[in-house]
Amino acid sequence: MQVNKILKLLNLTGKTIPCDMQDQLSVTYFSESRQEPISIGDMDIVHLIRAFNKINEKKEAIDKLVFEYIQEQKGNNGSSRT
Repeated sequence: MQVNKILKLLNLTGKTIPCDMQDQLSVTYFSESRQEPISIGDMDIVHLIRAFNKINEKKEAIDKLVFEYIQEQKGNNGSSRT
């Protein structure tokens, strides 16, 4: 089910939808399977979860590299110079 439809159903059941959701739903994500951008609202919820996890894994890998680089630089600052 598309994210847009899920939010409409939630709204119909009385759930308050934050006012910025329309803007959030129009943000696009590049779909590798379709080879084109797709708005988040038009994404199937399963696709959205997979895309989120894929992006999060990449972010965690980058965060780890940055952390290791910072630690390495801290270690180099304490080394003796010749």
